[in-house]
Amino acid sequence: MKTNDKIQETGNTKVISTDCPIISADCSKEPLMKFLATLGYTERALWLSEYGEAICKYDLYRCIENSHAICSSKFEDMAREHDENRTATIVKLYSLSWKELEDFIKNENLYCYIGYIAFDLSGNTAKPRKTPYTLNETTYSVPLFEGIKKVQGNINTIYFAKAIVPFKEKEGIVNRERIIFKIENTSGKFFHYDISDDPAYM
Repeated sequence: MKTNDKIQETGNTKVISTDCPIISADCSKEPLMKFLATLGYTERALWLSEYGEAICKYDLYRCIENSHAICSSKFEDMAREHDENRTATIVKLYSLSWKELEDFIKNENLYCYIGYIAFDLSGNTAKPRKTPYTLNETTYSVPLFEGIKKVQGNINTIYFAKAIVPFKEKEGIVNRERIIFKIENTSGKFFHYDISDDPAYM
């Protein structure tokens, strides 16, 4: 995944952060992705539920990954808005091995946009659960995880956090309690994702 260098002020020291994703050239020119970018989160999710096979047919998994990728600072900000993390020293994370996630997808025969995945958080772990698409809780699609695998390669662990996520609605910005996540690859690098309808580049 391509990144932008972003200068952050830390006291008198400037730190270069390279984890802020930008849209890939291929995705920015892809007509279907351009169309999806014009839709709000709810409209987009409903469209994908009905016509999402086009994403799979034309192998646009990388573009789905790209549209959910965010900077670590945005991940931290949204997590810190949740009561669970507001005053904590560090953001509370719930872990699931990537292999467990892949086994779950295989065992549940999930593919393309046939069913979504919700995650139940308890203790320090996350447990996947098959669900239809709903606005009542966080749901993620299989193509998103397929895209992450294609872009990031070998992954060890996925970490979830409770967060307050902004959504664009007709009445303006609506903040909802949702679950966001980051993955750690086998090189120990982290990449962050959310479900906002306004990801890093849109």
